[in-house]
Amino acid sequence: MDAPTPLKPTRLPNARRGWAALRDRAQPGVWRHRPALGLPADTPAISLGEGHTPIVRLPRWGSAHGLPRVLAKLEYVSPTGSFKDRGAAAVIAVLAGAGVTSIVEDSSGNAGAAMAAYAARAGLRARIFVPQSAPAAKLAQIAGYGAEVVAVAGSREDVATAAEHAAHAPDVAYASHARHPAFVEGTKTFGLEIAASLADDPPLHIVLPVGNGGLLLGAFKAYGELAAAGYPAPLPRLHAAQASACAPLAAAFSAGADAPMAVQAQPTVAGGVAVGRPARGAEVLAAVRASGGSIVDIDDDTARHTRAELSRLEGLDVEYTSAVGFAAAAHLHQSGVIGPEDRVLIAATGSGLKDAGV
Repeated sequence: MDAPTPLKPTRLPNARRGWAALRDRAQPGVWRHRPALGLPADTPAISLGEGHTPIVRLPRWGSAHGLPRVLAKLEYVSPTGSFKDRGAAAVIAVLAGAGVTSIVEDSSGNAGAAMAAYAARAGLRARIFVPQSAPAAKLAQIAGYGAEVVAVAGSREDVATAAEHAAHAPDVAYASHARHPAFVEGTKTFGLEIAASLADDPPLHIVLPVGNGGLLLGAFKAYGELAAAGYPAPLPRLHAAQASACAPLAAAFSAGADAPMAVQAQPTVAGGVAVGRPARGAEVLAAVRASGGSIVDIDDDTARHTRAELSRLEGLDVEYTSAVGFAAAAHLHQSGVIGPEDRVLIAATGSGLKDAGV
């Protein structure tokens, strides 16, 4: 499989113009950040109103875990129920602007739903390749957007290979959330929103569940470009959370390796991070280390407990993949990586409605 297209830095408007220079309030969704997006100027603003998700305090859950200054950014209130909408909006817009009429994508569920929804919005045909083990709720959501769902037996990598082969057909584009650089431009808006919203009291840590790492790389790219433009936005320590059943990045981080380690993936309730060979894994490892962050893995029992705890204490219904991120924050506090007075932001990446019955 070919290497993903390298990510290129975007030159942002100079900080002397203020935070408003990064926004165009006349635009919808992630396109409100068009002045900061490294995309072709004529890219159409295809949107379902994604982005600009709320940031909320977690006083009861935080108190239970010794984290009085913990926040959650509720990405699961996005149009299709996950942060993937940010990247899908950008990828589909770029492809539609280039005249593409049909796309293929591979996904464990959330990215497939996002790509299918935005393809429908843009009037494109979509074929979404998924693991046979993907949750029924996610498969029904994808099909509901009019996409053709292709279930593939085998590993997550087998699914990606099947999609890549299908993309060789005439007039078809591979809308890969793991490989297309526009996806990270879309997720970059996650970091831009945090930096602007919390400029007066920025987080010292951001904790995210990571499979392919698109959201973490978007945050890292946002803060790097903000610094280059002179904005007062110190890079938080970026912490990645993986499922113990499939943790190639956690294993590599622990071993001091520069690329993901080979792992034998096992079944996990956190299917959204069950990626054995993340396409941008080396970039994720480099970003985490550059930020002074860490990568940890969380077992399924802890993910289940954390999901139930968040619902009971805070009224947040997140999918198990998201719960892995919250569990990681608690673990990092227990191990002394996150201090008791540190301001922490956790990405609530996907809705619990997507894991109903799992």
